[in-house]
Amino acid sequence: MAYISGIDKRVRERGIEVFKKKFQRLAKRILEGRPPTFIIPKRTLSNTIYDERRRLLLLGPEILRRSFLDVNESRKFMQTTLMAAIIYDALVNNEYPTIRDLYYRGKHTIVYRDEKSRLRSEYTWDEQRESDSVIRDLEVYLGLLREELLILSKEKGKVVGNMKIRSGDDVIDLSRMGHGAML
Repeated sequence: MAYISGIDKRVRERGIEVFKKKFQRLAKRILEGRPPTFIIPKRTLSNTIYDERRRLLLLGPEILRRSFLDVNESRKFMQTTLMAAIIYDALVNNEYPTIRDLYYRGKHTIVYRDEKSRLRSEYTWDEQRESDSVIRDLEVYLGLLREELLILSKEKGKVVGNMKIRSGDDVIDLSRMGHGAML
């Protein structure tokens, strides 16, 4: 069994709990016969407010309703639900997916029949920008940063020098790694 730091364990447990609360509300709407709808703060420049006291940009009061029953929103609703399930599974299974991993885990073809019974197919998303946008929507919907969902950015770059990096409970001392770079 792999070692999981105490910090990562707490972050993971919090993420799982937030997912359960949010998606139990969605399931309750369905069981009550109401349309499943995500209510997400809008991520637009016009809905951005500067908090002088905390010196932060925050999302304002405008919201977006993403409903499964709205033909203009159903694809995005499905993408959001699919990505949420993938991220939740990664949390439960102690994984650290990259945003690229999440894109590939969710990319598949949906085959269906249209209103004239013709066989059709389409991808869950056409390019990574779509899945990245869904991840950002989920961050806002859940009130958790990508890092709090233990989603890694791209696995690129090198670090060299006299530096110590803390990751959860682990400390990586680069000064003890010789003259090479750490990826």
